Amino acid sequence: MRALQAGANLNVMSIPACGSAPGLPDAAVLAAMADALPWPLLLLRTDAQLLHANRAARQLLAEGTPLRLHAGGRVTTAAADRSAAFAAALATAAAGGRPLLFEPECSLALAPLSDAPGGHGPVLLALSPADTLQLPDLRGFASAHGLSPAETRVLARLARGDRPGDAARALGISAATARSQLVAIRRKTGHASVAALVAAASSAVLPWPDRLV
Repeated sequence: MRALQAGANLNVMSIPACGSAPGLPDAAVLAAMADALPWPLLLLRTDAQLLHANRAARQLLAEGTPLRLHAGGRVTTAAADRSAAFAAALATAAAGGRPLLFEPECSLALAPLSDAPGGHGPVLLALSPADTLQLPDLRGFASAHGLSPAETRVLARLARGDRPGDAARALGISAATARSQLVAIRRKTGHASVAALVAAASSAVLPWPDRLV
């Protein structure tokens, strides 16, 4: 699918100021308030279709990183290897969770905006400034699943967006050790994939409001 840049057929800078999601009161006022914020805010369907973007988000989409707007209005991560984690986070938010994804230059926080049955309500996606990045506090999640301190440190790096090799280098351990700890983490938590594991762990971190405001 072709990604859109500024000046393409769908100009992201001309996205309507009013959100198109039904049931939101005073949409024009809410849109104006969102435009006044310095942080990118996007309203998405659970299939990643864009419903609304504030001014900061429209500028970010025009740049094409870390999120990209495609023809037809679908939003994806610019990095293809992060698409699975992004889809898992959307699904987690649609089910009522508040996942937090970490990218090299920002963090993405997602939250449900509707109690609609079946996980079809809109999802709010907010991007935090780069200077607020930090490793997530996963002590509660780790304790609930019996993770060791070393395993928790590996999981925190993965939730931050590191690949296993990057996590090993950051922690000063061998790649083989990081892989064995990841196997243990997945066994203890019951998650078959790293994307599902990170989405579950990140949803245990509530980023509202102190991480974004």
